[in-house]
Amino acid sequence: MKFILIFQLITICICKTSFNNSNLLNELKTDDSWKELKIINENTLIKTKDIDGFNLPAISVQRTVNIDPDSIKNILIDILNYNKVLKSSKSLKTKIIFKDDQFLDGYQFIKSGLPFISNREYFFRMSYSNNLLERNTLVHWYLLDKKKINNNLESIDDAVYLDFGAGIWLFEKIEKNKYLISYRLYMDPGGYLPDFIIKKVNESSIYNIFDDVINEASKNK
Repeated sequence: MKFILIFQLITICICKTSFNNSNLLNELKTDDSWKELKIINENTLIKTKDIDGFNLPAISVQRTVNIDPDSIKNILIDILNYNKVLKSSKSLKTKIIFKDDQFLDGYQFIKSGLPFISNREYFFRMSYSNNLLERNTLVHWYLLDKKKINNNLESIDDAVYLDFGAGIWLFEKIEKNKYLISYRLYMDPGGYLPDFIIKKVNESSIYNIFDDVINEASKNK
């Protein structure tokens, strides 16, 4: 039994080591193997997707809207205003490490506010170059190795550093002035939370973020 458990742990570690951010983004973008989880209303659907080698599923939320995708993209790139846009993420602190017209590197700290649950922090790279639009992508992001980031930020002692995760915002034109917008995410929040709790937290978090962004974009119509 101990041998089997050790072998399983080694297998999982190998999968995570070899499964880099590029692989993860490809898994998120492809439409294969997504399964319907919950219908929120007639326009909003939540889906999940199992990825080989991982205990947690990827999750997606999509909605049909009559909003210009560029308006949504501009909100996503403006990470310093997330506290104003993301009503459900008031504990989020965001900083820009580097930015040009192709991508930005950012830092985020999430204060838990719950007993026995550690704070979280991570560096991420968000890409938003215009050539992504040709592939129906507004932006995509992935977490970065803290050791490879040149910055003067000091880690917060009680924060768990997240080092594996990615997300992608997609759009599909259905008809004139009507688009299917989706946000797909894989995120392991780290720590020692049971998988069923992580799944619920991820489902709630992605929906709230998506809803906040779409509501903000609708103001600019």
